[in-house]
Amino acid sequence: MATMFASHSSTWQPSSTWNSNSESSNQLNVPRDSECPPTSPRSPGRLLRGRLQSFRRATSPSGLRSKTPSPENSKGALGLTLLHDPSEPRVDFIFVHGLNGGSKRSWSFSSDDPSSFWPKEWLPSEAGFKHVRIHSFGYDSDWTKSQQSSLTIHDFGQALLADLYNSPHLKKNGNTPIVLVAHSMGGLVVKKAYLLARRDPIYADIASRIHTLYFLGTPHRGADSSTFVNTFISMNFGSGSKAFVKELIPGSGTLQAINDEFRHVCGDVGLWSFFEGVPTAAGPTTVMVVEKESAVMGLPGEHTQYLQADHRRLVKFESTEDPNYNILLRCFNTTIEAIEKEFISEKSDNHRAQMKQIASAFDVGERPDGDFIRAKDKLHTGSCEWLTSHPSFQEWLECDLMDSSPTVKAMVTATGQVKMTPRFLWLHGPPGSGKSVASGHVIQYLESFNLDCAYFFFKNNEKPSLTQLLLSLAMQMAESNFQIRHTFLSMIEEGEVVDSHSDHVLVWNSIFLGRIFKLAFSQPQYWVIDALDECSTRLLNTLLAMLSRIEQTIPLRIFITSRPNGHVERLLNQERVFRNEIQTGQAESLKDIEAFVRSRLSPSIIDDFNDQHDENEEEKDLVQEIITKSNGIFLWASLIMTRLEDAHSIEAMRATMNSVPREMSGMYSGILEGIIQSPNAELAHCILRWVVCARKPLTTDELREVVRLDINQTLRTSDRFAQICGNLITIDDNYVQVMHQTVKEFLTGEQSDYYIPRSWSHARIAELCLQHLNGKNFNPPRTRRAPSKGISDTSSSFDDYAATNFSYHLAHCSPSESTLELLPLLATFFSNNVLAWIERIARTGRLALIMRTIQNLKMYLDKQVATSSPIDSDYQLAVRFTEDLIRMSAIYGPNLVATPSSIYSLVPLLCPKSSIIHWKFGKQFKQKVLCQFNNDWDERLSSLTFGTTRVLSIAGSADQFFAVGLQDGTVKVYRQNTFELLNTLKHGEPVRKMANGNLTGVLATAGLKTVKVWGPRQVLLWSANVPEQPLSLEFSADDSKVYVPIRSGEVLCYRTKNGARLDSLEILDDGSSSSSDSDSDYGDHQQQLQKRTMPMMIRLSPMLGLAAIVYRSSHLQISYYDSDERVEVFEKEGYEERGIVAPQILDVTFNTHAEQNLMAVAYQDGDLITLDPWTLQQKNSVHINAHTLAASPDGQTLAAGDSECVISLFAFDGLRLLCRIESAEERIMGIVFASSSLRFFDLRGNTCNVWEPAVLIKKNLADDSSSELTDEFFGSQAKDLVCTRTFEGSKEILVMTQAADTNFVFCGREEGSITLHDISTGKVCAEFNFHAKMVDIRHLEWNSKANVLLSVDASRRCIFTRLALPSSSRSSSSSSPVDKLRQQNDQMKTEQILDFRASDTVLQALISPDGSHFLVSTHSGEELLNAQGLVKETNHSLGPARWLQHPTDADRLLLFDGDVMHIFLWKDLVKGTPESGTSLQVPSELFGVGQDDNGHPFSDEWYSRSGSPILYQTVNIPDSPHTGFLSLDLSTIGPDTTTVKVDCTPRKLISHIRSVLGVYRSNLYFMSGRGWVCSISLKNLSSAKSYTRHFFIPSVWQTGSGTETIAKVVNKTTVAMAHRDEIAVLSRFLEFKHKTAFADVEEEKAVVPVIRMS
Repeated sequence: MATMFASHSSTWQPSSTWNSNSESSNQLNVPRDSECPPTSPRSPGRLLRGRLQSFRRATSPSGLRSKTPSPENSKGALGLTLLHDPSEPRVDFIFVHGLNGGSKRSWSFSSDDPSSFWPKEWLPSEAGFKHVRIHSFGYDSDWTKSQQSSLTIHDFGQALLADLYNSPHLKKNGNTPIVLVAHSMGGLVVKKAYLLARRDPIYADIASRIHTLYFLGTPHRGADSSTFVNTFISMNFGSGSKAFVKELIPGSGTLQAINDEFRHVCGDVGLWSFFEGVPTAAGPTTVMVVEKESAVMGLPGEHTQYLQADHRRLVKFESTEDPNYNILLRCFNTTIEAIEKEFISEKSDNHRAQMKQIASAFDVGERPDGDFIRAKDKLHTGSCEWLTSHPSFQEWLECDLMDSSPTVKAMVTATGQVKMTPRFLWLHGPPGSGKSVASGHVIQYLESFNLDCAYFFFKNNEKPSLTQLLLSLAMQMAESNFQIRHTFLSMIEEGEVVDSHSDHVLVWNSIFLGRIFKLAFSQPQYWVIDALDECSTRLLNTLLAMLSRIEQTIPLRIFITSRPNGHVERLLNQERVFRNEIQTGQAESLKDIEAFVRSRLSPSIIDDFNDQHDENEEEKDLVQEIITKSNGIFLWASLIMTRLEDAHSIEAMRATMNSVPREMSGMYSGILEGIIQSPNAELAHCILRWVVCARKPLTTDELREVVRLDINQTLRTSDRFAQICGNLITIDDNYVQVMHQTVKEFLTGEQSDYYIPRSWSHARIAELCLQHLNGKNFNPPRTRRAPSKGISDTSSSFDDYAATNFSYHLAHCSPSESTLELLPLLATFFSNNVLAWIERIARTGRLALIMRTIQNLKMYLDKQVATSSPIDSDYQLAVRFTEDLIRMSAIYGPNLVATPSSIYSLVPLLCPKSSIIHWKFGKQFKQKVLCQFNNDWDERLSSLTFGTTRVLSIAGSADQFFAVGLQDGTVKVYRQNTFELLNTLKHGEPVRKMANGNLTGVLATAGLKTVKVWGPRQVLLWSANVPEQPLSLEFSADDSKVYVPIRSGEVLCYRTKNGARLDSLEILDDGSSSSSDSDSDYGDHQQQLQKRTMPMMIRLSPMLGLAAIVYRSSHLQISYYDSDERVEVFEKEGYEERGIVAPQILDVTFNTHAEQNLMAVAYQDGDLITLDPWTLQQKNSVHINAHTLAASPDGQTLAAGDSECVISLFAFDGLRLLCRIESAEERIMGIVFASSSLRFFDLRGNTCNVWEPAVLIKKNLADDSSSELTDEFFGSQAKDLVCTRTFEGSKEILVMTQAADTNFVFCGREEGSITLHDISTGKVCAEFNFHAKMVDIRHLEWNSKANVLLSVDASRRCIFTRLALPSSSRSSSSSSPVDKLRQQNDQMKTEQILDFRASDTVLQALISPDGSHFLVSTHSGEELLNAQGLVKETNHSLGPARWLQHPTDADRLLLFDGDVMHIFLWKDLVKGTPESGTSLQVPSELFGVGQDDNGHPFSDEWYSRSGSPILYQTVNIPDSPHTGFLSLDLSTIGPDTTTVKVDCTPRKLISHIRSVLGVYRSNLYFMSGRGWVCSISLKNLSSAKSYTRHFFIPSVWQTGSGTETIAKVVNKTTVAMAHRDEIAVLSRFLEFKHKTAFADVEEEKAVVPVIRMS
């Protein structure tokens, strides 16, 4: 009875052979738990689970395990111990042992066998337990100890409750339900813990999470074994008194109190009670330790069941076949299912929403489930089990969470030897040998044991890009791992976006290296990648390089399949990938073929076949003959079985067996001959043509439709597709595809006499697709007032395929006379239906489809030149549309996804006037864009100017931001896609060098003596002084370190996280190593000279472990600081001779793509060369006089800035010129690429230019596609891109005001001039130079009554000018623009009223309504003036207070100073309110809202409409999706009013308000955070249910010096805005209207507005 209530749990101990030394024996001779005799042999299921679970245990890095644990450890740890932590925990199971038990021993059949610890070793692999986190709780219930114990059940319950409350695992991912499983006395501990939780509010959360309680042999009413109890109490064992033992006596007060209280509070908890059905041996007798009456509580809803076991074996099971274990398991699953119904539904909805958000951001259409299901459906019972039971597979399966090698893991064998296990398992075999089916089996096998598995099937129909593979794996990992999922959601929230169009290197670095692999995995991860050889050769090289270099700490196993002896094997050897290999076709896999054959043939048929043979013929076994002839090719066996089933006699079967060839090509030839001779030959040929050439598998409905379109035959059913085609095709899950890849190779190859000619077939399919796209289903809406039909009732099943794949077939047809009719069809499509096509694509949210179409069209058009004239009108139309699609999708892509219908109106209008899209579809609108800068597509997206402050450095970020370092010591941080200013950092000295992290958003800045590092949200992490000027900055490959090379040649090293100084990087030669010229006198002289000089330049590449060192008039030195070789010297060709002085090196850059093995060097003699830094071999050279270089992050492009202000873009590999960008501006001081590699920035003087040349977009389209692309894709001639319009930064518009209600606006410019613009034409009609040159105009005010213009410049000069506006801007058409401007200036009479210099910096300037007085507000007060001069000086408006004309009283002024308002008279600034002003009462909706710069929840900027006493303001409520519309009623304010209420109307817009454009008549106009110009009616604002969205302003127009967009509503239909040095008049654009309801909309794409005309 020593183990009367024994229950054992576990510490997380390493596996070993445990000693079973018993504790001090008791005198009742009760057998120990470890001495339980076996009842049944170990089952395969238990052995398999034990083997799988062995790698779930945490191990030491060496893998060695202790073999002599103490008896205390063998019992298990005290407290709460985590046994299993799934990647996505949704339920917590906690096991609590009983009297004298342990957290491990009680739940183990034998202490000698760790694999029998079933809560840890078996349950995690059981069905239903994939999301169950498992713990064990231990407490000191050992009654055999000699020491006395005052601990009680209350104490144990309190300890359990405290551990639950403090467990970091239970806090980790929300309120997971808790299930407590208790043995014996542990049940009383659990009940007590639950009661304590219900009483104490601190533990209310734990109480609410407890879902179910399991009691196994719990003595709720005490252990009613009088013999044992009396013996135990009366006998003296030498053990001390134990309080908790006495509490177990029947009738004890403790038990009664627990039972009485528990029955009142257990109604919400599931109860399961199990009692023992076998007496427990106690010496010579047996005893029922806990009677049924005590083990069952008899409460409502209590589940009661007996187990055929004694008290001890209620929780000890020898194998998974134990009936008692399976009874418990079924009960556990019932509880888990109930939890899923009660608790998981809400979480499942949230999970689906999160995955949908991630899938949308990543542009991943669907999981590869279809491929897996098709592979799984081909599995037959028992097939492929040879693979998963193969020793190499089982060895690969082992994966500890502390692997000691990137590709192998140390294991200790039974003999004590260390054995290495690989990360990779390669299954290879010939085509048709069942590799894909085997992959499906492996996936199914891994998932059956609840292991985290992601998979990908390469398919020949549609060669996926490497980016698609990586994003698919990432999506699947996110689906099963909440940490990864939340990491992705945070990434999306922070604005970093990667999608299927992103470069694969960016995806790998950002998603995997930067995020997934930085997480601490609780479970091993498995990847299955099938048909790896179907990946293009170039991308396969990159993929295997990535996979082979995964960090050693990542618990990842990778299963790959391919054909043998090909490129895959060569690359695996090249990368030295340690792997296990298994080959198909071996003896075990042949058994699968045998089982398959026997499943298709009845035994009687086999016997009949074997019995009937000629007397002279050798006896044959049918099954064995098939297996022998198959040669291990499962596909061959499948085809022969189909043919045998068509044979209706034994003789026919024998004839088939004798005639069928052994080779697959012979088999196919026979099938094809039968098809050709059949009456369905034409139909079969059509079906096979589409199935073979389709870009993706067609559905049966799509195939029926295309057959009708192609050969005018209507099929009623798809049941006979396979039969018509000789079973060369299959239908899986309603998708039609060839039965195997070899079928496609045969039908399109020489062996079938090119039965399906690829080029002609693609041309025919392209023709049908284009005809369909030109049909009624893709007609645009008849009027812009209505939405397009989208997918209407008349849509065809072929619509989607034709829309997304027509260009694929164009790209794959060869130019010939027979394909000439395709070009007119393509031109017709562009002329008529292309907008409807764009809208359809935009509605899917997958703009990558447009980019893929552009790629294919470019390939087609480049090849079409061979048969079409380049001046052919159709050809020119297609070329222009292709170019426009590139620019349109790059600039307007996000707007199209948000509002697909905008393609019919807004987008054509906003496209440049010379674009074919505008010319075809925008000219008919009455809306116009009046400006000069939008005539042509501009390769320069934006130009950021910074006044007189010079730009010194720039850094492109890995997370969609870029930073500009200025001479004034500040750093401006912008968003890459919108150029929105996000933050201004203060470095404190001129920022000469900057660098961004490779994987994260960290930023390093450096001046002359200081280095600072900023976190991902631009928070300063640390600052350090450096002894000398930094030459450059670099982050390590994983962003953990910052390297700072300085002038002395030393490379300082700091820890990124905290700035801790680390050992400097050794890159300079100390003289001990050799170099290419170290043996010569000249080399020795150079080394001695360099020791006395300092490097001019040091460039690091932590990715490659290389450093380039440049000295004056010396050869390039390359330091291999990550290897034993220290420094080598590269000598430029022609300068190898001793004594010849090398030309000075001006710049060096590394290609960061590891597979490229390239770097570039620019020399003073004008040469730009590339070389291999490892072999020092010069590769290519061009002469361009470059002085600054930059490499794109994807390693594909090299940018070079030369002395002629030209930027040349080269393909890095080969130095092939892609294009030249000419801009007549200042010298180029630096170039940096964006993380996407599609955009780059240059520095020139005080300007940062942003470029996105179309050639980079085109190049990116080709970089991640199939290997069929060639260099011809880009054309042979590089294009000179002259900047379409030179931006004069000195003439940038800084301020704009309208001349009352006229058609004129005044613009103040940076260089001091003021221009007058006619908004009816958008042109300048007059220019005034009232102020000194090169002094910014800061303020402009116009008074129409007095015709007075007040202008203020940066020098505080205030000029009051009376002038007459022109009556008309029309003049003689024969006059030049300059003559017209001069005529206008001559016609306009100006009169200077006053020239006055304010006493301080001017903040605001106003003119009284009658034009008699002028108010100038400064930092130190205000100055009131009239035509004669100064009238009065006051200091009412100290600080940032704001003046406003009273909207209903022309004699009064309003002054807002935070939450106080004052009223003054214009004539003398006498106050008309109480001295302390009128307080503005903060609305309750703004309580707790963050304050603005003035310390108030709202600003001093109020807006009014003429004649109304109500003022308005908007405020974006932080941490809330709502926007507050504030209103202030001035009519309620009298002379003595001390407080006035500010009303707030909170409304949820699609996005927050970026800026208010003003009030026009009864509408408030504003610009949303996403660039939409919107309005809301001020009439009955509080009851408004919607607002109006009019149009969006392109993000590339919303740029300038970092200030808000300068825009103004100039009349009821038109908006004028400043862009750089011009204005754009969006004439009648406010007539576009879309009523948008205030609603809880998370994403703008959820609303698809229809643009209507008013």
